[in-house]
Amino acid sequence: MPAVRHVLVIDGDALTVTRARQALPSMEVDAVATPPQALERLVGSTFDVALLDPAVVGGDDDHALAVLHRLRTVAPDTVVVIWSVRPTVEFAVRAMRAGALDVLDKSAEEGAIRSVIERASTHGALSREVRRLRGEVERARGLGEVIGESALMRQLLAVIDRVAASDATVLIVGESGTGKELLARTIHRIGPRKDGPFVAFDCSALAPSLLEAELFGHEKGAFTGAGRNRRGLFREANGGTIFLDEIGDIDATVQNKLLRVLQEREIKPVGGDRPVAIDVRVVAATNKDLKSLVARGHFREDLYWRLAVVPIQVPPLRERKDDIPQLAAHILARRRGAAKTFAGQETRYPTAVTAKAMARLQAYRWPGNIRELENVLSRAAILCDGETIRSHDLDLVGLDHPAGAPATPSRPDTERIELPPIDLGRLGDGDGLKDITDRAVRAVERAALAAALRQERNPANAAKVLGISRASIYTKMKAYGLSVDGEPSS
Repeated sequence: MPAVRHVLVIDGDALTVTRARQALPSMEVDAVATPPQALERLVGSTFDVALLDPAVVGGDDDHALAVLHRLRTVAPDTVVVIWSVRPTVEFAVRAMRAGALDVLDKSAEEGAIRSVIERASTHGALSREVRRLRGEVERARGLGEVIGESALMRQLLAVIDRVAASDATVLIVGESGTGKELLARTIHRIGPRKDGPFVAFDCSALAPSLLEAELFGHEKGAFTGAGRNRRGLFREANGGTIFLDEIGDIDATVQNKLLRVLQEREIKPVGGDRPVAIDVRVVAATNKDLKSLVARGHFREDLYWRLAVVPIQVPPLRERKDDIPQLAAHILARRRGAAKTFAGQETRYPTAVTAKAMARLQAYRWPGNIRELENVLSRAAILCDGETIRSHDLDLVGLDHPAGAPATPSRPDTERIELPPIDLGRLGDGDGLKDITDRAVRAVERAALAAALRQERNPANAAKVLGISRASIYTKMKAYGLSVDGEPSS
């Protein structure tokens, strides 16, 4: 049974509203008399169609079109149809260009009214379905760039998926090198502002006197060196997202002005007289404990709560070591593709990591997190002999065991963890790259598991070498069909 369509009539004439209800007997029809009432009803509503009479704003065409634009902004999923007494062709053209699906003459027969509204309702349903499917694709592609399948990462990805669909301000907290900007870009890419600009800025990069002008812009002559007007990053990000990294480093003066921006949704350029309205989503990030800064009086408490509408904590790499094989495969695949692209010809680049090297990667604490892992692998790839990264290649870049941790017993470093060949022709395709990376990850993990089992002949000892729990190794042995000696189980 098809869903009942919901129509909002924006018209101050009670007789006209009654006529609309008579023409649409199978639909649920509500009515309001003024544009403010319409906006209030439409926010967060499920109306399929809005019937707008331009006369509710006094019959002025420009004002009517301004109301139409506002309705489309507040409720983009609601299709707007103009109905008016003897609408002119000129106004009809302008209204449809402004976003109205159709223009109806109030004197039209009930059958014609019903036909237009049914068509508008169907059009809206199809548009919503297209946006939903497109959003699913974008979410799949966007989240695919965030690597990790550990329990912590699955929880994080679930939060990001939900948060991205809203327009709330987000505060991302995590150590340096954990990928906070990547998460911010992902939130933008899979959210409703994905077609708008994404502007990233490091708040610790400039002195307070320059930071204000960089963020909010300035007028010509506002200070020494201001030889021309500058729009500022907030206006550059209008309609999109601004990412404010290292937000904990901003000066108290800038904190005050940023608070006003978040409250009033407007900025005031340095040296300017009038505020400028903006429509920007703010995603901030910090590696500092902002609550501690608030307690010490170094950060405004009201600004903290404005920023932390949705706080997201990013786990450090040492707490998600099960993701290291997947991250390593992704980093090497990306670096290998970049090396070939840069050289314009075939360039030697590692295609394998030994089990002993992988065990050392997973034993390290990674104070620099993913950024340090990427640097270590990139340097080891350059310094290694051949196409396999071995444990001693990691030693060349000073990769030491954490303090107090037992050294790994000396073993032959010959077991290769082969990465599958990468089809460079597909590296530009987000979905293709994710599929390739997933296959590489499975190959790396299975090979590392088999190598450790062959060396140890004991799952418990192999689990220690790989830095995983006993429960995990038995689960993985079953998933990959491996016996206790690393061979395929019968």
